Amino acid sequence: MKKIFGLSLMFAFLFFIANLNVFALTTWKYEDWQDGKNYGLKTKTSSNITNLKGEKEENDGMKLGPYNKASKAKISDGITEEVYVGLKKDDYQNSELFELSIAINKKENSKDAEYLTEAVVMTQKSGDKFVITANNWTKDKKTIATIDADGVYTYKWEFKKSNNKILVKFTVLDYGKVLGTTDFVELDVDASNASDVRYLWACNIKANYGVDIYTSLPPKPDTTIENPQTADINIFFYLGLIGISTLGLLVLKKEVNN
Repeated sequence: MKKIFGLSLMFAFLFFIANLNVFALTTWKYEDWQDGKNYGLKTKTSSNITNLKGEKEENDGMKLGPYNKASKAKISDGITEEVYVGLKKDDYQNSELFELSIAINKKENSKDAEYLTEAVVMTQKSGDKFVITANNWTKDKKTIATIDADGVYTYKWEFKKSNNKILVKFTVLDYGKVLGTTDFVELDVDASNASDVRYLWACNIKANYGVDIYTSLPPKPDTTIENPQTADINIFFYLGLIGISTLGLLVLKKEVNN
């Protein structure tokens, strides 16, 4: 009976630890960003922040920024990629913008992977707000979210394959809270040989400041002062779980030694 009790507590402990960690996604580290040669400039401004700037102005007015090929996600598994973007209104002039794109490869036998398609999302300062739009794969450049508070926001792309078509969905989140999202939208390409993620690219940065990309999502700003009772409950809940789990491990260790 004691052994069952101990095992139960051990599983509760493992469940608790697992739920403290978000499932693994691509880590867009400073070292993985490729710049120069007309692909803008990367600057490590802190251990967690890479600032990207545009460089060459193309004929269509785009200023190309760095790109990152860290992702190994495959369309056959379904692709979910999150990018943590810092937005601070004082860093941008009115109408300045940046665009981020995730592209998908196609793969043919005995050939290197080639570009197939991509989903570009634009963020533009408009007055005292940021307006985020999907501007190449939804009709009429659909506005996804309007943000009026400084912070670090999660940009999430989801790709899946269906009937030789690629469907993509984009969502903006504020620490798990959905601020705006699209439906799964069909991209107008033949996806029969779609393979994996080609890159994350700051394909257009028309802002003097550039854009801050965070390697990992920083801790959520402290709001416990606004609701101290909830904070106290959470603290006691987690301490209780840790205490119960520790007790369970001690019981299990004693049973094993016996």
